[in-house]
Amino acid sequence: MTTSSPLPTRNWCETTTLALPERSYAAGDAGQVAGLLAAHADSRVQLLGSRFSYPTLIDGTDGIALHLRSRGPRILHLDEQTVTVTADCPLTEVWEHVRDWGLTLPVCPPVITEQTVAGALGTGTHAQGLGEGLLADAVRAVTYVGADGAEHEVTADDEGFGAFLLHLGCLGVLTRVTLAVQPNTRYRCAKYTTSGSELRDGFSAWNRRSDHVKAWWWVEEDRAHVWEVRPQTSPALASTPLASAHSSSPHTDLNPILEATQARLGDDTGDHDNDAAPQRTVGRFFDYTDTTGDLVEIFRNGIPAPQINMEVGVPLTRFDEAMAALAQVIDASRFRLHYPVILRPTGRSQAWLSSAYAREVVWFGFVVYQRPDGSVPDGSLALLRDIQQALAALGGLPHWGKYFDADLFDFTALPRFEEFRELRERLDPRGRFLGPRVADVLMRGVHQ
Repeated sequence: MTTSSPLPTRNWCETTTLALPERSYAAGDAGQVAGLLAAHADSRVQLLGSRFSYPTLIDGTDGIALHLRSRGPRILHLDEQTVTVTADCPLTEVWEHVRDWGLTLPVCPPVITEQTVAGALGTGTHAQGLGEGLLADAVRAVTYVGADGAEHEVTADDEGFGAFLLHLGCLGVLTRVTLAVQPNTRYRCAKYTTSGSELRDGFSAWNRRSDHVKAWWWVEEDRAHVWEVRPQTSPALASTPLASAHSSSPHTDLNPILEATQARLGDDTGDHDNDAAPQRTVGRFFDYTDTTGDLVEIFRNGIPAPQINMEVGVPLTRFDEAMAALAQVIDASRFRLHYPVILRPTGRSQAWLSSAYAREVVWFGFVVYQRPDGSVPDGSLALLRDIQQALAALGGLPHWGKYFDADLFDFTALPRFEEFRELRERLDPRGRFLGPRVADVLMRGVHQ
């Protein structure tokens, strides 16, 4: 199929080639997807959205890259309860469209929303809040083209719905998605910095009293920066310490730690320009203030920068153990992280392959920024491996779209893991959509 502009064949930050141009194809609708599957009947099919996931290389001889490029509007239908979009619609477009009508999705937006809806579902994109799971838990129906070339719809009443909520791109080519919507709400975000011990003691309680909580933990300094978010009209705001202890005046208590972090980051990457994207991600915390707005205005503030991004979801019940283990591992490493450890709790998810399936988790996030040539500092990957090993021992499982070492995790601990494998084999017995990395993970879970 043809497209008016060259198809991207490198990852979003241009550090890795994913596919050869001559093996990359665009499809505008379900019929064109079926045509491509028929025309390349002996090839594996790797789906490429916005290419934010950790790079998965495509075999130049046995695989093709498929880009969904819908013709016409990507917002197909909106009413007071649901919105239906094409699978290649960026999350940004979904949220902006429904906000224009006074609506929002019933989940927090992630910090970066340039990824497609299908890609966000395929990798387990999430934000924070014990009252919600993944972005996928807002889904009410998905339509996909299967290995048989036919278009199918799956709803919450159908067998395997939970598999499609985190599909890894190996069940078929999603073409349309229907998500729930609800009236938009304004919130207040109270921001404060506290000690690591107070983070350990109070984190669970903070998550019970506030709708959305996100924290950043500087392990070496044992200091934490916290955002607690509640509806602006909540009566509870007037009767808690948050109302009197924190105001809209700038707070500078975190600035010395931020300056040291930026200096260390500059030393490791060879770039001390504080206007560069990596330094700006740290610089956002300077002179912080409380804010108000809807969840998009408060949380969608990511700054894409070339990086190795890793995240592991650990049961909330083991939060204290995880913090202690991380402190020990990070203290023993000669490499120092470029960014604080990010803490994002979520509630129970319906997605079969998520670490949050049927349990509350804390997602621990880690960032190592890359140098201009795409390399990373010595010792950084060794530290990430040690971190994964420590969190895996506490029942942690990785975010599927980010960096992880598959050999460290027991994926069979997922209650629906075997059902996912059986459904995948039934829908795609030849493994048309089963790329090498996903195949390795699914089979590793069986043969560990």
